[in-house]
Amino acid sequence: MSCAETRLPPDVLLSLGRMGLLGTGERHTATALPGGVSSDIWRIDLGERTLCAKRALARLKVASDWQAPIERNAYEAAWIRTAFSIDAAIAPRLLGHDPDAGLIVVEFLDPDIYLSWKETLHRGRPEPEDARGVARRIAAVHASTAGREDVAARFASDDIFHAIRLEPYLEATAVAHPDLADTLREIVRRTASTRLALVHGDVSPKNI
Repeated sequence: MSCAETRLPPDVLLSLGRMGLLGTGERHTATALPGGVSSDIWRIDLGERTLCAKRALARLKVASDWQAPIERNAYEAAWIRTAFSIDAAIAPRLLGHDPDAGLIVVEFLDPDIYLSWKETLHRGRPEPEDARGVARRIAAVHASTAGREDVAARFASDDIFHAIRLEPYLEATAVAHPDLADTLREIVRRTASTRLALVHGDVSPKNI
C-alpha cells in the first residue's frame, strides 16, 4: 500500500501542540501510513525529528459496523510504558499521549531499517531467532507482571478486550459456524475469566 502526503486534522494539530510536540506555526510534513483497520496513523516530519502519531477510531475501517471504545488508546500507552520499563527494546519510545484526543505519539521506526516480521516472512526469510526474541520479550513482560494486583488494577479493561477481541473474532465466528459455537464460546469464557499477567492483545508478525 502506498503512503500519501496529507494534512493533519485540526484536532490532531491541537493535540500535538498540547503535548509540546509541535509548536504553533512549526513547519511539518505529514504522511498517512497503512496500519490496519482500527486507527489513523501518520508519519510527521519536523526538521530533524520524525514522529509517528496514532489515533484510535471509534468505528473501524471494515464493512460491518464494528465499534470499539477509543479508551483502548490509553491502555496501549500504559502497556508501552509498563513493557518499556521491563525491556527498553520491546517497543518504540512513547513521546506523548493525549487521552482526550485518543492519540499517542511514538518515535518513528524507519521501515527500510526496521523491517516488520511479517515482511521478512513474506520474503521467505524466516529466522528462528526472530521467534525466540519475541518469545523472550513477551515472556519477560508476563513474568514481571504475573500476579501483581497493581498491574491488574491499572489494566482493568475487560469490556474493551471483549469489544475488540472476543466479540468480533470468536463470538462472531460462533454465530457464523453453529457447529463450532459451543467450543468457541467456551474459549471466550475461559479467556475472559483468566487473569494471570499483562498481555498485549495483538502479538502478530504485522506488529513486530
